[in-house]
Amino acid sequence: MLWFLVPVVLVIIYATLIERFWFAVRRESLEILPKGSKEITILHISDIHMAPWQQRKQNWIKALAKLNPDLIINTGDNLGARNAIPATLDSLKGLTTLPGVFVNGSNDMFVPSVRNPFKYFTKPSKAHDVTHERLNTEELLEGFTTGGWVDLNNKSNSLTINGNKLSFIGTDDAHEGIADISNVELVEKKSDLVIGVTHAPYLKALDDLSEKGAEIIFAGHTHGGQVCWPITGRALVTNCDLPTRYARGLAELTDTEGKNFFLQVCAGLGHSIYAPIRFACRPEVRLLTLKAKN
Repeated sequence: MLWFLVPVVLVIIYATLIERFWFAVRRESLEILPKGSKEITILHISDIHMAPWQQRKQNWIKALAKLNPDLIINTGDNLGARNAIPATLDSLKGLTTLPGVFVNGSNDMFVPSVRNPFKYFTKPSKAHDVTHERLNTEELLEGFTTGGWVDLNNKSNSLTINGNKLSFIGTDDAHEGIADISNVELVEKKSDLVIGVTHAPYLKALDDLSEKGAEIIFAGHTHGGQVCWPITGRALVTNCDLPTRYARGLAELTDTEGKNFFLQVCAGLGHSIYAPIRFACRPEVRLLTLKAKN
């Protein structure tokens, strides 16, 4: 009589015990650099949501150093539990010695809490209030910057990678309402490419970065939907005002001034410890090769 429950049980088993550990490296390329430029391989990491006991994920992240990318872009939500900073920094130690930039997500600032997942279908989750227990964000940032990564939280900077002058501008977490680059200008006025970095790809944050000159923007936060439609992989939600068709991957968008820019959203490697599930949306990092225009 209960045979119809069998598919449901199988899906739950798959989503909780298999797919959420089925980590992937997504590879893409984009012709965006000036003619004659050398290629740049970017490893885009996001939404690790690390907990100290997640050894399988830690080992997989450590192995990413073998990809030998030219640049790391980390779009936040590295932490997923109390006392997760040592495990996070240890997992990333093979990458923090490489050129890299980063911004924070709310989970780098606040201890995770139980949330009603069905509310995501009506509106994005609420920002944390001042009473919420905080994490030691400064310790995490110090670990990143000591290794050599550049902090882009409402800041700009520049790096030269493979002979290419890259300008960066980033925001703090728009989901927490603390993204503000109104008084931030590009450090390098003449560059081969302007890259924007943000955690939560709210449309205003994307507009602000584009208006500051960003030609390609890297973001996370959406988890790619985390639970998606089977076969199509289309996200059900993004937890922000970004349309679901852009929940993961590389796309070209247009800002409110009519300027086009590229957006890459990484579906991330983790999930809340209170929602240990992924379906039709494997955990991922993205390896994007920037190439010269023809």
